[in-house]
Amino acid sequence: MNATELAFLLDKSRKESYTSENLVGKAATMLRQQQAEIEALEKEAALQRLSDFTQEAEKTLTDEEIIELFENPDDFNCIDFARAILRKAQE
Repeated sequence: MNATELAFLLDKSRKESYTSENLVGKAATMLRQQQAEIEALEKEAALQRLSDFTQEAEKTLTDEEIIELFENPDDFNCIDFARAILRKAQE
């Protein structure tokens, strides 16, 4: 059931004796399905934004800059690495 169908049933229930229990159940099911679809779309959009950001950062950070951050693995700092990526993405 979609929102248009639910609206039709609501209109119909005003004109006819339609069991409210059945209508409420259908409405609840439809709302749960729509909420699940919204959450899936929001997650997909967030993943796409993250992917876009990552691809842009990869394009702007040079190999030399990455190597410089990894020259001494004992001193590697993931915060510095993240900041370098962000700095390049903002340029």
